[in-house]
Amino acid sequence: MEDNTKYNVPYKEIRGKLVKPKATYVSSPVQVKKVCVWVKQLKFPNGYVSNIARGVNMIEGKIYGMKSHDCHIFMQRLLPLAFCDMLPKPIWGALAELNQFFRYLCIPKLHIDKIELLEKNIVEIIYKLEKIFPSALFNSIKHLPIHLPYEAKVGGPVQYRWICPFERCMHDLKKKVGNKARVEDSISKAYIIKKIFNFCSHYFEPHIQTQRTRVPRNDGVFVDAEDRLSVFIRSGRAFGKSWTRYLTDEEIHTIKIYVLLNCIEVEQYRE
Repeated sequence: MEDNTKYNVPYKEIRGKLVKPKATYVSSPVQVKKVCVWVKQLKFPNGYVSNIARGVNMIEGKIYGMKSHDCHIFMQRLLPLAFCDMLPKPIWGALAELNQFFRYLCIPKLHIDKIELLEKNIVEIIYKLEKIFPSALFNSIKHLPIHLPYEAKVGGPVQYRWICPFERCMHDLKKKVGNKARVEDSISKAYIIKKIFNFCSHYFEPHIQTQRTRVPRNDGVFVDAEDRLSVFIRSGRAFGKSWTRYLTDEEIHTIKIYVLLNCIEVEQYRE
């Protein structure tokens, strides 16, 4: 049998065959399912990020349909939390440092001294990742973060230069295509009509609802305030698909606490 000690690879013998064990950064199917269940139960503020839970595939253990902004949120906010108790501390620490790098790089207000510190730290972070993951993973895209601090120092905050607004604009333009044989004509016509309607809406009466003055999608309308507490005078709108179910005891307790802390009528009793 060939001696494998010279390769410095910890092979294991299973049924007379040498099998290379999985890398330390590889998660087991149970751990992958636990992460998918965790992502499936996440709730975000309205407009903060798209519905990531909708793209979770529990059978394959993958997340589909994530846009650029969703990937930014997952990398900057969720990555250390998702794998906190699953990965060894050195691997999790390197991912957490990468998370902090992108998180600070994308803030609205940058400081030159912090940017220069990021330029030094990102080199060490890439070295740590190269010690963990195979070399085939590190192409030109993985080398790009080294240049991002200098680009931010020269060009300013990244919010004015990243691709997310353009992706959102292209998504709206693609929905305006009615005739696939005349794509540009369909987009131009729909865009002009939208601008004309928006211009004319300035001359409408204030009570007429237009795209410029429409109520936000989750805000309801005011209802009759008689025999109602002030916290219930606005009827809400369902967000996405709605269904009927019974509330749990914990949810009922949370609702009661919310009413007691946010209702004007209860202020005198609280005092």
